[in-house]
Amino acid sequence: MAVNLMNAPKMIWSSHEGWPELAKQHPSVMATFFKVVLPLSLLPVAMILYAATWHRTVYAPDTTLMDWVGISLVFLLVEWGCVFAMGWLIQSVESRDHPLEYRDGFRLAAYAPIPIWLSSLSLFVPSPALNVVVALLGLLASGGLIYHGLDGWFQHDESLTTVSRAYTIFSFGALIWALVVAILVVPLLL
Repeated sequence: MAVNLMNAPKMIWSSHEGWPELAKQHPSVMATFFKVVLPLSLLPVAMILYAATWHRTVYAPDTTLMDWVGISLVFLLVEWGCVFAMGWLIQSVESRDHPLEYRDGFRLAAYAPIPIWLSSLSLFVPSPALNVVVALLGLLASGGLIYHGLDGWFQHDESLTTVSRAYTIFSFGALIWALVVAILVVPLLL
């Protein structure tokens, strides 16, 4: 499941960089979960707890550290659920033309949120405006991964098909992402 790290950023805007080498691999859902989803999904949780410990007054001064821990745990579980749901959606959308195994849809669902997970590193800087901008850039990069992953892995002949499917999947993913953020933010504001 290794990607040449030099190709990884190119995968956001190219269907031919990194995707062909990933297409040759067919790891199980659990292998993808433990090698990709689990370690990278822990990053936002760690960063939320970092922000809670060192920058609590910037984000939610009246929220206790134990509240942050609880919110972080819920956030982690929702992240995992979202990846599994996105895997199902990708499989469903792609299976219209040809049978697709869930593990292949799950793989794309596991790789797509990586920029969002990495955007949590912006929490090192206690600036909500910067954090929102970086998170939105992560969301856009995830959209690029979805589009080029669909095109690179599933070999669409028509660009319009890829755009339509990517739009459906990205819209669902963006909605889920907004709900995940709401799960984190709303309890802090109450």
